[in-house]
Amino acid sequence: MEKSRFDKLVEDRWFLSLMLFFTVFVYFWNIWLNDIWIPNEAFYAEAAREMLQNGNFLDIYYNYEPRFNKPPMTYWLVAFSYLIFGVNEFATRLPIVLTALGSNLLVYLIGKELYGRKVALVSAAVMAFSFQFVINSRYASPEVPLTFFFTLTLYFFIVGYRRKNFVYILLSYLSLGLTVLTKGFPYIAVIGGIVIFYVLIENRFRWPQVWKDIRFLRLEIGLPLVIVVGFSWYLYMYLKFGSSFIETTLEETVKRAVGKKSQGLSDLFFYPVVILWGFLPYSLFFYYAAVRGIIDRKKELLFPAVWFGVMLIIFTIAKGKIPVYIIQAHGAMSLIVAYYLVNFSPKKLIDKIFYYGSLFVPVLVSSFAVGGMVYLFKLDYLYYVAAVFPFAFLLRYRELKILPFIAMLVLFFVFTVSVLPVVERFRPYDRIGMAINDNVPEKNIPLIIESWFWHNMPFYAQRKVFRDVPAKEIVKISQKKPVLALTTEKTYRQIDGAQVLWEGYLYKRGSESRFAILLKYVYRAIHGDYSGFEKRYLIYKGW
Repeated sequence: MEKSRFDKLVEDRWFLSLMLFFTVFVYFWNIWLNDIWIPNEAFYAEAAREMLQNGNFLDIYYNYEPRFNKPPMTYWLVAFSYLIFGVNEFATRLPIVLTALGSNLLVYLIGKELYGRKVALVSAAVMAFSFQFVINSRYASPEVPLTFFFTLTLYFFIVGYRRKNFVYILLSYLSLGLTVLTKGFPYIAVIGGIVIFYVLIENRFRWPQVWKDIRFLRLEIGLPLVIVVGFSWYLYMYLKFGSSFIETTLEETVKRAVGKKSQGLSDLFFYPVVILWGFLPYSLFFYYAAVRGIIDRKKELLFPAVWFGVMLIIFTIAKGKIPVYIIQAHGAMSLIVAYYLVNFSPKKLIDKIFYYGSLFVPVLVSSFAVGGMVYLFKLDYLYYVAAVFPFAFLLRYRELKILPFIAMLVLFFVFTVSVLPVVERFRPYDRIGMAINDNVPEKNIPLIIESWFWHNMPFYAQRKVFRDVPAKEIVKISQKKPVLALTTEKTYRQIDGAQVLWEGYLYKRGSESRFAILLKYVYRAIHGDYSGFEKRYLIYKGW
């Protein structure tokens, strides 16, 4: 049988090498450019910096106060990177990028174990540019490291289970312990649910065989290992900080899952909608492949189907809904998508409409997004070529299956190379930090922020930062002792003898993780409207 164009592309080493190069390029390029994002990245960057400053890698402090919100793994990864590369933005994000690429590799390895090299390559490519996964790989937070250890656990499990090799199962328990250290003990239930349901369904609920396979997993060895690895830090923190640590941990885990008010029927559709945009460019095709898999009763897809299904059910039942919770299911979705891209060609007209339509629509969306970025952010007009490049690729190779990957690669290429530098023109946090440390080297003088708080200021000021301080209080302090403050013009004018170390505009519309809103106000600022920003003065008055 003659090979299809898609098969030839997947087997073409030059093409694969070129795609791999651009993928790695997009992941790495400009990770050093942007100042620490606020608020989430600031917690991990500053806490890791304080770990090095204090020489204490067990206690987590942010702004010199205990922080119990998340387990230590992400902090440790960033702190270790600081030890090698110094305290800077590149070192902050490097572990995240590496764990993102590692997650892609693990999806490849799972695909190779289950379906062979071709599906493995395609699944890794699908995973590599799933929208939500890529954007989370560009700043320090636990989601991507969690994806890595989560997927590592499932990789060791499925290899050990299929080959009946307990060494891999033992490694899966170790990885599960590291998963707990990354995001918390609820993931024992999530991964445990995936494993249990997979064993049950794979054995068709034949209890003697189920029991035999459960015994092979040696829970009496594995669970103590998970407890030792995953809970030793929890025990240490409890012994040192007591009930305050337990209260915060329960708030971040149990109460977040069951304590929030239900939104009714809308909760059922929360994650399906998130997947629709978060798993672009193959989200529509994933839904097509999922329905097709149910119709075809594909037993080969049991493992990724259970992986995805258990996660969707658990996080839909949980009352706390956050879009990033579903990222750890991207590997399963990538495997299902890749299987149908490689092994299925539609014959009926209705199948062809849904099959190719679900691939083509995201290409249009990506191309319009590129064109929009060029227009809105006044990029070089040559970038319009990038907007139409996927269609040129289609004309040259006449293969639609790989086109969404190409379109998303182009989108992120333009975004990382040209849009992020434009955004950074309106994020002067590093310049504020340099002004502080060049002019006020005494670390015992804190930074005071009037009536607001930019969470990355402790990282750049390298000292204690007091937040939300009223203007009257700042004026009063300046009359008694040296004051270093980030104030409005009105307050600055009331402090006699104050020296202005820096002045400029700072974003004041909340979290920068709401990136679309940030981009809206950056666009307005480019055109002279600073309604999303506030003029601030960094002042210092000695005594």
